[in-house]
Amino acid sequence: MNPRRADDPQRPVFLTGMMGAGKSTVGPLLAATWGCPFVDLDRRIERIFGAAIPALFARGESHFRRCEKAALQRLVAEPGFRARTVVVAAGGGLVVDPDNRAAMREAGLVFFLDVPPAELARRLGSTPIAGRPLLGPDVDAVAARVTELLDKRRSAYEEADGVVDGSGPPQDVAHRLLTALATSFRIL
Repeated sequence: MNPRRADDPQRPVFLTGMMGAGKSTVGPLLAATWGCPFVDLDRRIERIFGAAIPALFARGESHFRRCEKAALQRLVAEPGFRARTVVVAAGGGLVVDPDNRAAMREAGLVFFLDVPPAELARRLGSTPIAGRPLLGPDVDAVAARVTELLDKRRSAYEEADGVVDGSGPPQDVAHRLLTALATSFRIL
């Protein structure tokens, strides 16, 4: 077992942001720094409901959002969850529901990985669109759709405990997160 680091928050850290913001890439780096678990909420949803995200979305966005909310509620209700360090990558649209935002804030610390729409579109343009139901099949329309979604969600994302620039190499983003934690919450 790793000795506890001075910057270990000893509570869950939720990473929010648009699809392509790097939550599932930066989250494991942050978790490795603390020697703690990493939870990708989308993978957890797939395990709980026995279907891939696109299949759940095919039943309607409202169906998927109910699954997403249920998975978050189950996670934060786990015994001891709130009293230990765990890094959670939240789905891009999880913040749309005020109850989800409240659940994350009550359970731990929430950080928004803010990435400009052009960078998100560049990142998403290199991933299979089939795995991103809200983008649709038209790769050329990705930038416009990302900008539209980010505009709709920005105020919800900004309710986070901290906003961190999610641009650049994942290691740099993880370092900025650690700095934001240390600065904002004086855990160093």
